[in-house]
Amino acid sequence: MAKVRVRALRAVGALIAAFLIMSLAVPAGGDELPQFTGDEFNQMFTEAPLENLAPIGPVPAITGNASTDARIRTLGEARGYVRRPLPAGPLVYVSGYPMQPSAAAAWNDLKAAAKDAGHTLVLASAYRNHSSQVHIFLRRLTSYTDAAINNRLRSVAVPGYSKHHTGYAIDITQPGYEISRFKNSPAYAWLIGNNYENAKRHGWIPSYPADATNQGPQPEPWEWTYVGVENISCFGFVGEDGDTFCDDDGLVFEPDIEWMVVGGLTSGCDAANARFCPEAEVTRGEMAAFLHRGFRDTVDVAYDPAAFDDTGESLFVDDIAWLSATGITRGCGPTSFCPEDTVTRGQLAAFLVRALGLTDAGEGDLFVDDDFSVFAGDIDRLATAGITTGCNQPIGDRFCPEDLVTRGQMAAFLHRALR
Repeated sequence: MAKVRVRALRAVGALIAAFLIMSLAVPAGGDELPQFTGDEFNQMFTEAPLENLAPIGPVPAITGNASTDARIRTLGEARGYVRRPLPAGPLVYVSGYPMQPSAAAAWNDLKAAAKDAGHTLVLASAYRNHSSQVHIFLRRLTSYTDAAINNRLRSVAVPGYSKHHTGYAIDITQPGYEISRFKNSPAYAWLIGNNYENAKRHGWIPSYPADATNQGPQPEPWEWTYVGVENISCFGFVGEDGDTFCDDDGLVFEPDIEWMVVGGLTSGCDAANARFCPEAEVTRGEMAAFLHRGFRDTVDVAYDPAAFDDTGESLFVDDIAWLSATGITRGCGPTSFCPEDTVTRGQLAAFLVRALGLTDAGEGDLFVDDDFSVFAGDIDRLATAGITTGCNQPIGDRFCPEDLVTRGQMAAFLHRALR
């Protein structure tokens, strides 16, 4: 399993800093990513929780004849074509082609890595809307017989079923090789070695692998889809005791996250409960849920779900109401809580101080960067209680009160506060 690497300075002594700055790195060295079959690659793309995708809408018209269109879709689905969503928001342009922002960044990284290895990759296609796919599909369709339709489906997706619709699929080649001959190029050999290791290291997987069954078209060596390194690492992951999530291996917060699992404070951040998303920023609503679960056994109060006028649609409405009833929060305005806003380290210090009832600020002025923070007193109380040693270990003279809190940091803070 690929490890998520941590860039962190560790504290000297028994306490590790509650807040550390982390970044996900592309696996390097001997950290090989899992290997997959062609069918698993196709399943991975279909199931990956990719951003900026709208719910799948109505099927587009193809020929202008409803019964013919229905027959084309039936034949396509029998071959394994799957309906695909369209982007929900803006795309970015790379070399004149639109694609999802995360895919664009990953494409640039892949192209740079290929160049370092002595290969040149060229982008030939990316996002396509429904009408573009209709044009491509009909361009060489000789008739509407089943045989002619199936022949066309060997190389072109049914409109509404193309992976290109998502903005996460691209066609690539190498100079000197026509796209249909890309499989003969040195660049392709570099991409596919060791179960597509070089592609996977940058979040890319084959769109239609050679060993897949019932995948729609024949294998297309030139088409690739972006799912991200984390989705590749986590695909098919089954947690076990002491290793519940696939995305926290090697993190300094891993013990804190496992403590949260054992205590019933979290079940993860995705539908499969395979990830914790330790580097995602915590929203105020999520923070309310974490605090409610952590302190519910010690602070049991009646609460009004209508405590704020902007939480009725929030998944965390009860947690927020509990937070208000206990006096841990005063909201972000007279009648608002702002559940989707992020949480700064200074704000979290105030929430925890109220939850714990901390009053001792020690000698005060424990950090050099919080003198002008409204949360300076709360920060000193938190440090005096031994719950934080600052954000710049091993020096420990800064708290970084304006930095945003991640889910991994939240786990560490709660673990320290409640143990």
